[in-house]
Amino acid sequence: MTESAIVSASIMEWVEAGHPTPLLIDRLAEVTVRALREANLRPRDLDAIITNTTAIPFDSPSYITTSAQHFAHRLAERIGVKGAQCINVCAACASASIAFALADSLIKTGAIKTALVAGIDNSPRGFYLPGQSVLDPDPYAAAIKVIGATNPAYWAMWARRRAYEMGQSVESIKELMALVKEIHSKYGALNPYARYKRIFAAKDVLASPVVCDPLHLYMICATSSGGGAVVVTEMEKAKKITNKPVKIAASTVGGPIYGEPMPRLRVFSTMNIEKPFTEWRLPIEKAYKMAGITSEDIDIIECHDTSCFHTINWIDQIMGWEREETDKLIKNREIEHTGRLPVNLSGGTASFGEAVMSQAFMMIHELFRQLRGEAGERQAKKNLKIGIFTAYGAYGAYGCAILEKAF
Repeated sequence: MTESAIVSASIMEWVEAGHPTPLLIDRLAEVTVRALREANLRPRDLDAIITNTTAIPFDSPSYITTSAQHFAHRLAERIGVKGAQCINVCAACASASIAFALADSLIKTGAIKTALVAGIDNSPRGFYLPGQSVLDPDPYAAAIKVIGATNPAYWAMWARRRAYEMGQSVESIKELMALVKEIHSKYGALNPYARYKRIFAAKDVLASPVVCDPLHLYMICATSSGGGAVVVTEMEKAKKITNKPVKIAASTVGGPIYGEPMPRLRVFSTMNIEKPFTEWRLPIEKAYKMAGITSEDIDIIECHDTSCFHTINWIDQIMGWEREETDKLIKNREIEHTGRLPVNLSGGTASFGEAVMSQAFMMIHELFRQLRGEAGERQAKKNLKIGIFTAYGAYGAYGCAILEKAF
């Protein structure tokens, strides 16, 4: 099987969500051109363009024909690509990670040699309200419309459940989440692409309003607008393009498991699970097997932290150890750039806000720069060889990839 590698990665500055200008396609074309220039490639060199779709206007009756759902085709036309395969991926927050995995698979199977993975999203302001379709009513809408249980409600129940299963107080998980926010904000302040530059102390986080106990306001990410572009090629070509190729050791896509207690409201008080949330863990295990490594080989993590609890849970899932180990890691600040397992040195979604369909570009870009030693003040101090990123989306959509230094 052909090996694949990232030869360039570019992201745009994350900004406030909801504004119609500048146009998404213009911003997407600009960040794409930057990625192509870094790789010293031209649009005609691309065999495929794979993009995410957008979260807006998800409740429109014309959703499927909205131009924002065809970014790959519009981008190809905008930058002058002729004849490349154009594919659009829709999987909520996991869209960009799944688009990345698709490009990787096409290259490894020999179907193509060079792919552009790109995308942008302009998230709705505030909570998502699933639009009811006459074709297929959305079951997620019931939790929101009937009992008002938006995302922070079940994130809070999830955090409380973890504390309960560990025999800890709710205050303990609250303090841990506040420390996560403090650490992530320090790196967001150093990232020129992050939307939020304020550095929070844990006490500031705990002093912010309670949204759903134990989640405070500053523990929950905002919605934003942002995106990026990544150029992926077969390894032989990558080594001709750059002297610092980053190998894609593995990329996997997950899905729902029947009966699995992922964050669905009905399970938190009715199920008793020794190893919870295997929907999250399964694509990670597949990636380890594909890459021929274990969690002990991971040097750095970028994870999808829509709340500070998610950082904690992703470390649990990625490392597969007893959850007390995650707590020790965070309390000892070992997730900082000087620590033994840096986590979200980009600043994370906590610092960027969530550009829903495009969030993985932030993570890919950070790992690419970190493995190449190009992250500036955020650069991890340890010798990095292998990194992992993970993302999850609605309805059980998951993406995971393992990147490896190849020089």
